[in-house]
Amino acid sequence: MTVPLVTPVTDNGEVDGASVARLVASLRPGVDALLPALSTGEGGLLTDRQWRTVVAAVVACADGLPVLAGILRPTTDEVVDRARSAEVLGAEAVVATTPYGTRVSQDDMYRHYERIAGATGLPVVVYHECAVSQNVIGLDTLLRICRIPGVAGVKDSTGVRGSTQELIAARPGVPVAQGLEHLLLDAGPVDGCVLALANVEPALCAALFADPGEQGAAALKEACEKYGLDRDDWFRALKTELMQRGVLRSDREVLRMAGQVPRPDRGIPA
Repeated sequence: MTVPLVTPVTDNGEVDGASVARLVASLRPGVDALLPALSTGEGGLLTDRQWRTVVAAVVACADGLPVLAGILRPTTDEVVDRARSAEVLGAEAVVATTPYGTRVSQDDMYRHYERIAGATGLPVVVYHECAVSQNVIGLDTLLRICRIPGVAGVKDSTGVRGSTQELIAARPGVPVAQGLEHLLLDAGPVDGCVLALANVEPALCAALFADPGEQGAAALKEACEKYGLDRDDWFRALKTELMQRGVLRSDREVLRMAGQVPRPDRGIPA
């Protein structure tokens, strides 16, 4: 199980390295990998400096856990730049969306991942979503992307019921992980999960992945409601819980700057 980490920040918007260390220490016994700076980490709002700081902080305290650096940037050039930085910082893989915008073609998407995979020696995980990028990778295109040398997996977070099963049935040749709690129990035989809920309930997430059962469905629903995972600012709700536990010093959100991407969406129906 991989945990997409929240990004702790101080009152002045700086990444809080001490809180990062406490968060990772609280999760280390129950997770298999750490994923900073993706949607739960408000990755699309992080400046280059904030992004480098949080990735470096997670690498520094990972203590043997693999670190997959999330990259949410609108253009291929920007993603490639951050992928190269991730390699220097010590990450073991990168996770990235397609380029942003409704006019991005399927061929553009393929070439995007081809360039990322060729830019470093790091494995690339496809962040298969639509809320951030505002476009959708077609199944045929996704299968082509999965055959690119260096592409090592798919985090499926489209929010479309049946999407994960369809991808697995098509035999992509790489591991597929479910990225949304409300679809976990319908995902079928996935290879892993990447769940925001794991920031606060890693043991529950691991148990649900291993053997959901009827009681598991009820426990998952209760946890999602308890921690506000159906909210637009689910990451803030998680930060608040972690602050109350003494793990984070603040539940402040990453500072928003003019022209940056809008708040991400988890694709959970209202």
